[in-house]
Amino acid sequence: ANTIIDTPAARMLLATATLAVLALHAQPACAHRGRSLVVPSTRPLARAPGRVHMNLPDDMQDDFFAPSGVAKLFKGLFKPKEEGAAKAASAARALAPVVIREDYTLAVIFVALGTALSYAGSGVPYVGFVLSAPGVLALLLGALFAVQASRIRFVFDDEAFELKMAPKSMPGDDDAPDGLQSTGENIVVGGANRWPYSSFVNWAFFPDGWLEKGLPPILVYFKEQQTPEVEWDNGPGSLANSAEKIAQGAVRGQVHFFPVLCDAKQMAEQFEARGCKQLPKTKTTTP
Repeated sequence: ANTIIDTPAARMLLATATLAVLALHAQPACAHRGRSLVVPSTRPLARAPGRVHMNLPDDMQDDFFAPSGVAKLFKGLFKPKEEGAAKAASAARALAPVVIREDYTLAVIFVALGTALSYAGSGVPYVGFVLSAPGVLALLLGALFAVQASRIRFVFDDEAFELKMAPKSMPGDDDAPDGLQSTGENIVVGGANRWPYSSFVNWAFFPDGWLEKGLPPILVYFKEQQTPEVEWDNGPGSLANSAEKIAQGAVRGQVHFFPVLCDAKQMAEQFEARGCKQLPKTKTTTP
């Protein structure tokens, strides 16, 4: 060990380390400012009791130990999970209200299908009704979809998703700021046809994948938890909230289905922009 310490290289390394330590703790002898030479006072700086001094310039030292100094350094590194939901809600409030454009694609498809089936059935003796009956049904549905597409409006405001009626579709609510009118209570579970974005637990379009392929989906689906829980298992909710579905990753809530009477792509964009929750698209978690 003594042989190693006594080597010239070791002595040089020890001397360098000593000089480095002294340089860290020594006050600067002088500082150049422009062309003049300024020699600072050699009087020791007054140090606040209990405060760590890091040999930083005074302004940096003060900034670091200011009440918000450390917070600024670590801002954004550690955030509670709730902050993400709060930001999504804040972003939704910042967006302007949007009324989804009406779309008659579904109505046209059903009318065309009904017409074709009815025509085909009329030319087949005895068994023509096998085609004519579904054709008539498709025609009726197509007509209903066309009427509803002209009346129903899907609205996204700063807090909630809501179904409204187009102007002049029903009396009352003349003072509505957007000209749209209330649809009244939900005919299935009661309550207003208005659901806060925070109550959503899932949404999707059916058939699944059609929208991504550029095809018009038939139904829009969403599940929310604003409706009283006693209503959740009514109708299709008994299947959507079954123990099997929950075990597969579904979340309990009230189920809603609507025919796609509006621009499905625009609606999907608004669901995403407003922070509406959506389960991963798998065969086991839908609905």
